[in-house]
Amino acid sequence: MIKCIILICGPPACLKSTLIQILQLLFNHYQILNLEFFCIKKFYEIFNRKKQENIYNFLSFDDLFFNYENDIIENESNWKLYRLLIANEIENYILSRIEKNSLINLKYSSQILNRLYESLKNLHHNSILIIEDNFYYSSMRHRYHQIAQRAEIGFAIIHLYSNIIIALERNQKRHISKRVSNISIENIYSKYDLSNDDLIINTTNQGLTCEHLHQILQRIKQACNKPEQQLNLIDNNEQRRLATEINQQNIIYQIDQKLRKFISKYLKEEFLNNEKFQIINEKKLYAEMINNKRQIFLELIKHKLILFNNNEDIENLFEQFLKENI
Repeated sequence: MIKCIILICGPPACLKSTLIQILQLLFNHYQILNLEFFCIKKFYEIFNRKKQENIYNFLSFDDLFFNYENDIIENESNWKLYRLLIANEIENYILSRIEKNSLINLKYSSQILNRLYESLKNLHHNSILIIEDNFYYSSMRHRYHQIAQRAEIGFAIIHLYSNIIIALERNQKRHISKRVSNISIENIYSKYDLSNDDLIINTTNQGLTCEHLHQILQRIKQACNKPEQQLNLIDNNEQRRLATEINQQNIIYQIDQKLRKFISKYLKEEFLNNEKFQIINEKKLYAEMINNKRQIFLELIKHKLILFNNNEDIENLFEQFLKENI
């Protein structure tokens, strides 16, 4: 059992990764930053060299998804399933449960879980697990709060936030391999759900300051000293709800995989047999339109506006849907 879970949240380019690197430098002696604008000696004075009391373990979703992120974020159902998979396995690990989550079977499950287990292997009773991701929906953060409640360990949420104009400017200064598209940043900002109950660090004007770091360390200390209480009255209902949600999303994912294979074959036949698709731009527009129909079809299934049974051929159903809607 660990002591605490800390979520480091925020839109892209709000200095989350910088904060993680600073904490690694402070607590694990990683000489990985050239901190020209920070005074390390001042840090040690502020925190009174108390780093020996706990072991800090760091988990980044960027590292877990490295090389797979474009494929994973292509559709929202897929993206949610991977996050559910990770949260469930973290819960199993913390509670020392040995069962594997057989409900979720995804393309990169084994690779991502291997990375996750490697990151978690050094956890012990004195560990503080710091998880860094956007976590822009409150539901994403709530899942980890549930884990802390069930394990009766500390929990805290720390938001790093800044003006979107500053975030876009910082993003452009990143190495090209680490840049996020402006559309993605704007999308996350439009959906970001801030809670006044959490610690919010505004990095707009001065970036991360010693005062910010002092607030963050104080919040972590408070969380470690005040474990969450298990809410038994809602626990069973929540587990059933979560199992139902996982099962539903897994079904949608399996349907989506079948539709993608069908569309690939369908487009090849259409392009081969139709002269109007000799123009490359026409092919691209038609493919985009078909994939848009796929997303609409999935949404209709998700909301039970299209019903089918397990024995029904989903490809034929989708082909019929295309004939009726093109």
